[in-house]
Amino acid sequence: MGASASAAEAASSEPGPATGRLTPGADSLIAAPSAVVSDADLNALEASIEQIFRTRVDSHAMRGAAEVADLERRADKAETSANAMVARLEPYEKIYQSFLALLGPAPGKGETDASPAITAQRDRLLKGKSDLSGRLMRARLYALEAHQLVVALGQRTDAVQQALLTQRFQSPLGAGFWGRLRGEFSADTGRALQLSNEIGESVVDATKRGRLTFFLVGIVAAACLLGAPFALARQIRRAAARILRDGKDRRLASALMLMVVSLACAMAASGVFWLGLTGGDDLEGTDLDSFADMVGAQLPMAAALLGVAAAILSPRQTEWRIAPLNDEAARALVPLAIWFATLPVLKGVLRYVDLASGLGSLGVQVLDAIFVFVAAPLLIMIPRAIVRSLPGEDGQDPDEGSGTLIELRTASIGRLARTLATVVAAFCFLAVACGYIPLAYTTVSWLCSMAAALTVLGLTFMLTQNLGETVFVSSSSFGWRLTRLGVPHRVIDLGSVLATGLISVFLAFVAVAVAQSDGNFDLQQTTVNVGKLVIGPNIGGVTFSFDTVLICLVAPVAGHYIIKAFQVWLRTKLFPRTRLDMGAQTSIVSIFTYTAWILVGLSVLSSIGITVKSMTWVVSALSVGIGFGLQSIVQNFVSGIILLAERPVTIGDLVEIGGTVGDIKRISVRSTDIGLADGSTMIVPNSQFITSAVRNATLGHPTGSLSVAVDLPLGTDLVKAIGVMSSALAGVPDLLKTPAPTVSVSSISGKTVTLSASGRTQSPRNVSAVSNDARLAMWKELHANGVVASIPSSASEG
Repeated sequence: MGASASAAEAASSEPGPATGRLTPGADSLIAAPSAVVSDADLNALEASIEQIFRTRVDSHAMRGAAEVADLERRADKAETSANAMVARLEPYEKIYQSFLALLGPAPGKGETDASPAITAQRDRLLKGKSDLSGRLMRARLYALEAHQLVVALGQRTDAVQQALLTQRFQSPLGAGFWGRLRGEFSADTGRALQLSNEIGESVVDATKRGRLTFFLVGIVAAACLLGAPFALARQIRRAAARILRDGKDRRLASALMLMVVSLACAMAASGVFWLGLTGGDDLEGTDLDSFADMVGAQLPMAAALLGVAAAILSPRQTEWRIAPLNDEAARALVPLAIWFATLPVLKGVLRYVDLASGLGSLGVQVLDAIFVFVAAPLLIMIPRAIVRSLPGEDGQDPDEGSGTLIELRTASIGRLARTLATVVAAFCFLAVACGYIPLAYTTVSWLCSMAAALTVLGLTFMLTQNLGETVFVSSSSFGWRLTRLGVPHRVIDLGSVLATGLISVFLAFVAVAVAQSDGNFDLQQTTVNVGKLVIGPNIGGVTFSFDTVLICLVAPVAGHYIIKAFQVWLRTKLFPRTRLDMGAQTSIVSIFTYTAWILVGLSVLSSIGITVKSMTWVVSALSVGIGFGLQSIVQNFVSGIILLAERPVTIGDLVEIGGTVGDIKRISVRSTDIGLADGSTMIVPNSQFITSAVRNATLGHPTGSLSVAVDLPLGTDLVKAIGVMSSALAGVPDLLKTPAPTVSVSSISGKTVTLSASGRTQSPRNVSAVSNDARLAMWKELHANGVVASIPSSASEG
């Protein structure tokens, strides 16, 4: 009790500082639950969830979609906050339990603690644990409520979007549409003026208060960052040429490098420009902040598309051109590529208009229709620009690279693609004319985003496949370096195939995530969708995801090579320095191998969330199967474990089982291999070694024994015969001299006397050969000395 009292006094239960650490002047090792998660945080989270739950969504489809999307973001934020609270509180449960276990249970009625400090400490710890349990329960409840809201709002979002796609507005070709638009014009003008005034005020503020230089530096820096990728294009290509020798690979690598640099520079440029405009002031909640957030998020995408287009077309440096185009086609497509790259920025403006501008529904539809008429013509113009620039049938020689496009133009798939693009563009124009503007807008936006994503993903896929076939193989210089480190050629080639396959699967996940983003050109939303796809669904407590698949593939492969390396270490390093025989060494290696593979299997099952509890139904099914059809398999498995552990027979033993004699060659968990004298192998189930009689000729004594009977006439001089036979046995080379061979009288009948000669051999395996040599030697010596002998055909050997 003295130690408990000291520990209790060292950990006084008065609430400590909010940091939860012992600081000078603090008298507690445990942070108070209210310092970890305060009542104010819990109450604010509860109010946020309640507000989301009670918010009524506008019945108008366009307004409803924006409001539901905003509510879903708020619910997701609330769920994240609640889970963070749970994560902060949960570790303190074990801390309180540890301290209470140290203090022991409360004394019974009429009993007292050894020290009043222990009683006071226990009471305070129990009070703190009760407070912790209440806060933890509230945080878990809020996390569950927020998750349910996210699920419900996600379903509502899908329903609203479907309703929006089928919603029909008045046709822009009718006078009623423009009449209603005129009625909304004044309000829309006011909202536009409000945004322009905020922009003007920000610019004026940036030029006042001594921040003009900072503002100008921000503009110049942003402009330099936006132009930096194109100024560095030559250096990027030189870097790709130094890294990769193959022309195709380095063209693909330079395209992706230019895209990444353009993306990074655009993100930095938008941040620098915003910092120069606002001077670091917080404008959260203003129209300008919403506008900058939605438009600025699209600038990196636009810059990335420009970088990819510059690499694919490369109008000035044809040797770096990726697309199989001639110079005329490349130059004709440059303006269209720039046109296409501006679509994400326009899309960002429209997102602000749809979600945060407050414009009337018809004003929103007019801007969406403008986007359709700006983007849809690209579906017609890009294929036409490619086809027109190709050589015709006038005998003109095509430029290098145009042959592929000529084949594509004349092929059925090329004609089908051009026809389909024209039909989609015409459908969008017709949908706008009929009043289905949201349907046309969503279709064009989705097609544009998928075209951009598939272009980037296609370049990445081609680069990884080419690198996997040329660089990361055993025949390359990289593979040669790995082989010098001891990596086998087969392993290098297998790793290359697996790596490229996994990258291809991940790229497919990204493509699906882009397809689910409704054509918003939104990197953040695409990233979230990729995360959802990678994490995967949870079915029965088992998570199916990309990282789970990766672990399930990598863990067995890594386990195989680790186990193999350890087996080699045991056989070459450890066992030669011990006195273990071959059977013991084999048993140790086998038990280690099976145990290691069981651990690898359990690790894989644990990574996907399969526990003993979730495998109850599997165990139940196996119990039924064992009762009906798996008894023999389980019996052999258990028998194999017993053989490896007890070692009644080991590898190299000469055994006899069921009338069959042979040497044990291998012992597994199911069966044992016995090598026979004719060179064949008999596979015996392990259960037979446990349930039946087995003769082990080498267990306990590695030597063999023989016994040969000799019949002599009744009047034979036995003393002379025994001496002759003994001297004959002494001359047999393979009979052991210690113990020496012996000859004795075994029986006397009416006509004969039987002498028995016995001896030992070095191994049970040469008993037959030595017995034959002993018979011949005794026969020769008996006849040479005039003793008539008759040796029976059957001799006892062992």
